[in-house]
Amino acid sequence: MRAFIGLDFSNQLKEELHEIQKNIITNSKRGNWVPLSNFHITLKFLGDINENQIDEIDNIIKPIAYNTSPVFITLDKLGYFNLRNNQYGVIWIGIEGETMKINSIYDIIEEEMKTIGFPMEKRKFTPHITLGRRVKLNPSFNELSECINHKLGIEFILDNLTLMKSEEIMKKRVYTPIKSYKFRDILEKNHR
Repeated sequence: MRAFIGLDFSNQLKEELHEIQKNIITNSKRGNWVPLSNFHITLKFLGDINENQIDEIDNIIKPIAYNTSPVFITLDKLGYFNLRNNQYGVIWIGIEGETMKINSIYDIIEEEMKTIGFPMEKRKFTPHITLGRRVKLNPSFNELSECINHKLGIEFILDNLTLMKSEEIMKKRVYTPIKSYKFRDILEKNHR
């Protein structure tokens, strides 16, 4: 099964992202849009794993989540990867706030997963939330950014590290949690 490790979102954050995405869809000729239930931040793409590896991965992720307090972020700006022939390979929302904490979680996962045979990522890690792929816009990218500015700057809490299965069902990408780990509550940590 194809799998990845990511930060899963609250329903409230997914709804906010969906509102931003609807604005982009309205201003697009076409695109492949991420379903509301699939919004997340990928920390480590694992590729194909087998059932036997789940326990090994679980043994790595559980202590990372247990030793991490919730992360505060705000939605920052619209961005994109791979613009070719007026088509945006990926349109995404960037984040601000405790991004150093997210980078630290990423670094720990990279190091720990290497010990059980997963190669380290060669590209620089840029935490982002994918909204759509292969997007052709009607207005310019800058005009589109202006349209969604009023939706940015809202603060959210990320507190859920998830091992996710990625599969195609009826030509749609579906993400299903295999294991989910809540970050340790700050108050709980201070009272031990």
